[in-house]
Amino acid sequence: MRTKLIFILCLMINFAFAQNIEKIKIPQGVVYNYCTDDLNNEAIKNIKSCLGQNDNYSIIQANLTIGNQLWSRFRNIETLKAIKTGKKVIFHIDNTEVEGKMYENTEDSKLVWNELRKEITENYVIRKANEVELKYYWSTIAFDIEEPLFILETQKHNYILNLSKNELKLYWLDELPLNLSYYNPIDKNKYVAESGFKTYRNGKEVSKDTIQEKATKLEKVVFLSSNQDLEENTSLEDIKLVMDKTNSIFEKLFKDSQKSGKIMVQFELGKKKNIITFAVRDDLDLDIMKEFEKMVNNEKYPNTRKKTIKLQLIYKVNSYSD
Repeated sequence: MRTKLIFILCLMINFAFAQNIEKIKIPQGVVYNYCTDDLNNEAIKNIKSCLGQNDNYSIIQANLTIGNQLWSRFRNIETLKAIKTGKKVIFHIDNTEVEGKMYENTEDSKLVWNELRKEITENYVIRKANEVELKYYWSTIAFDIEEPLFILETQKHNYILNLSKNELKLYWLDELPLNLSYYNPIDKNKYVAESGFKTYRNGKEVSKDTIQEKATKLEKVVFLSSNQDLEENTSLEDIKLVMDKTNSIFEKLFKDSQKSGKIMVQFELGKKKNIITFAVRDDLDLDIMKEFEKMVNNEKYPNTRKKTIKLQLIYKVNSYSD
């Protein structure tokens, strides 16, 4: 009887412990180890205290690694450039070598935290990572993921904070690539990408920090197919032809328009058939828009080799960039 009671008691304890862990969706192939909600909540409390109090560095330790995404920005900050200690770290992501930084001095780590704290000026959210974010983090590290792991979400950047389970000290700091998800109003569908959706303006990749400019022009190009699909099924020349034809029609029709708005042109280029879909926003001149749709649809565009590829051209008319 005693043995049976102990067994039942152990089951009850295990059940209670399981109920005290917030579970998330773990991508296949990713090793993710949970800790209790109590420990996670304590870690969140400490992070908030360190963000809100300029003299609080309770989560900071000597050893702190800065991932490639964040280091690509922070490396240009004069305060951090002046630090002579620490060492360069090379990460291998998708067969590509990228650079990060490892600090081994508490005072240096505090300077990094100071710079992060300067960027957290608006409301923020501290949450667990989603599936796409975990895939990105997993691709940058060479160890199992251990909680406490959080995403510090702000309006401009989403940061990755990984703390040690025993001491609740920050040992990994990075940020996620921009645009890991993209909502397409034409499809009414949310696309996700492990490395983010790249958008281009004037031949250069753009970010949320790009200076705003009110104008009538092609605002950006969004590729909704993977790099591999693009390379295997179309060519740079064909994509340029699609853009050149559409741009020419847009400039001809909208260059003198006095109304403001946005136009999204989505191309689904297939092996046998191409599909073009349009969406508009704001106070656009609908008469001009009808002519624009007609002329774009009358053009001939190249087909793909096998798989359908999808891209969007987003135009602004007397508007600022999103």
